Amino acid sequence: MVSIPRVETPRDLPDSAIRKLVDGLLNLAYPEACALCGAPLSRSRECGVCGACWDRVLELRIGTPRCASCGLPLPGFDADPAPLCLECLRRLPPFAGARSWGHYSAQLRGVIHALKFGGKRNLADCLGPLMAAAFLEAWRKEDFDAIAAVPLYRSRKLERGFNQSELLAASLGRVLGIPRIRALGRTKSTLPQVGLGDADRWANVRGAFECTLPRGVQGKRLLLVDDVMTTGATVSSAAGALLGAGALRVSVLTAARAVL
Repeated sequence: MVSIPRVETPRDLPDSAIRKLVDGLLNLAYPEACALCGAPLSRSRECGVCGACWDRVLELRIGTPRCASCGLPLPGFDADPAPLCLECLRRLPPFAGARSWGHYSAQLRGVIHALKFGGKRNLADCLGPLMAAAFLEAWRKEDFDAIAAVPLYRSRKLERGFNQSELLAASLGRVLGIPRIRALGRTKSTLPQVGLGDADRWANVRGAFECTLPRGVQGKRLLLVDDVMTTGATVSSAAGALLGAGALRVSVLTAARAVL
């Protein structure tokens, strides 16, 4: 099995004596607890998740083998990449390839929920380096011209206050040194994909994206970033919009992969 390169997260960096002192004083007045288990933690170092929960996040890394196209884990095959999964054989995605860092379950699901729904924006700076490690296992930095994030519809972004995929793309871009491009817009407010069947997921996001910067993507090799990939319907629709505007190639990277 090929090991994923290690990329340091803010949790791995040493704390200065001053930061430890300030952190201790802040925790005396406003103690912070782990977003997953409630254990007390160091706010400046642990980014909202205690060490024990973070160790369990790291255990959810997706290993080999994986579908050669969409990156779906395919246990039981000897080679990596494995043959195409059944879904890709039935409907080959428009993107050139996809990878995800970890399984969307247990603590990793909790971290993503804390980022999206709990407002723990600093968690993006912990997930970004993990995604960078998965990226470096599959691709080279030189293979891409820019990173684009899957957008939220304007009303949902206004309600949440941010787009988690943009935060992940920003963190990933800083680690890899690949510039970001804002080239996608959401043309309609879609239903949440959670709870929808396969056919409904694809219908829900069909025509939901448009390229807002055609000249900026023409002939470019783009990396499309999102938080979670399930059936691939959302990233396929977004990738199709970029390719339709003239992008040379679109690949996909997500923090997690849900396996139905």
